[in-house]
Amino acid sequence: MYAFIGILVFAAVASADNRIVGGADVTSTSFAPWQASLQVSGSHFCGGSLINKNFVMSACHCRQTALTVVLGTTQYKNPGQSFFSTNMFCHPSYNSQTIDYDYSIIELQSDAVYSSSVQPIVVASKEYLSGTQGLITGWGKTSGGVLGQIPDNLQYAYTYLISKEECQQRWGSQVTDRMQCIKADDNSGCNGDSGGPLAVNDAGTWVLVGNTSWGSSRCSEGIPAAWSKNSVVYDWIKTNANL
Repeated sequence: MYAFIGILVFAAVASADNRIVGGADVTSTSFAPWQASLQVSGSHFCGGSLINKNFVMSACHCRQTALTVVLGTTQYKNPGQSFFSTNMFCHPSYNSQTIDYDYSIIELQSDAVYSSSVQPIVVASKEYLSGTQGLITGWGKTSGGVLGQIPDNLQYAYTYLISKEECQQRWGSQVTDRMQCIKADDNSGCNGDSGGPLAVNDAGTWVLVGNTSWGSSRCSEGIPAAWSKNSVVYDWIKTNANL
């Protein structure tokens, strides 16, 4: 098990590889307007999701004391809107050894301005059935291994939610109730996707089911990977992000 930790400007972290493996370029900023890039000194290291004008949802293993949040772009080096933040706080039950309760909330120092390129996503307050199609997006590596590179352009792929029981067949008891596993035969999340969105289209409304957390060390397609499941801690998110 490896967290999909990103690449920081000061250190390369090789816990897992490449962008969304098997993904495709996002060509419109309105495709996933909730997508955020978390950056240190201009270098992307994790993703996130705008959930209202002041807050972005991400993963605790992405925690930094100071960062820049970029919104409204498919090219993370060319931000639509940029926000500095020193307030990134984690769920109090986060366990760095098991990567359980892998949730964080980032407070922006000024309001995001909504447009076709910048829109919040609804946080899931209920669970979704195994077999439901999901959308993953991010600037993570596009291939596994230490040679994988972070792409300039935002990637997307469609995947499917799987049950805790199916996920445990591959990963055992390290899969908890706080984890939503997904699996697709032709794509996977990878380094740099951490904290980014797993979204489900619920009758026309995009819902943030989870945040990219961990998966196989080589970001292998066809192997389950885990996103931190938002519905389980919805009350904590609602209280701390003023939903």
